[in-house]
Amino acid sequence: MADLTSTHNLPQKEANTRERKRKKGKKQMASPLEIYNEWQSRQRARDVEHLGEVVDLEGFRDICIGLSDWTTGYEPALQNLTRNVLIPLADLHMTIEDVVEGEDAVVVRQRIEATHVGEFLGVPATGRRVSWDAVTMVKVKDGRVLENYTLLDLWGINQQLTAPTL
Repeated sequence: MADLTSTHNLPQKEANTRERKRKKGKKQMASPLEIYNEWQSRQRARDVEHLGEVVDLEGFRDICIGLSDWTTGYEPALQNLTRNVLIPLADLHMTIEDVVEGEDAVVVRQRIEATHVGEFLGVPATGRRVSWDAVTMVKVKDGRVLENYTLLDLWGINQQLTAPTL
């Protein structure tokens, strides 16, 4: 039986047109990086109403090495992030330094800056501006984020928070 999607016997121009029409009829799945960017955008906008379109809210798994254990469910993970990072570190600014994208995952290396306004790593608020590197690995499936695995330079942050003032 002939392959109905095959275009190898048609003249090239007609084959290209048929291929474009075939692709146009299919909804293409967003790439892991596009899904990651949409997730981050909706988090920043606090768009919780539509977050489930890009995150598996119930099955979501998250870990931030040194700050939290594996957590299942988006809500408990967001509570961990808020308690462990967003409350003690204000005015967060993130700069993406590098991105590696695979078929079902994206790895993002970032440089993060924040002001230390609450207890973090057992250190009371210092008011210091600190910066650190972080690597986040995000797995996606069927157009939604399933897992977030984050490594922060906690030692570097601690060194900045506890360094003697000059």
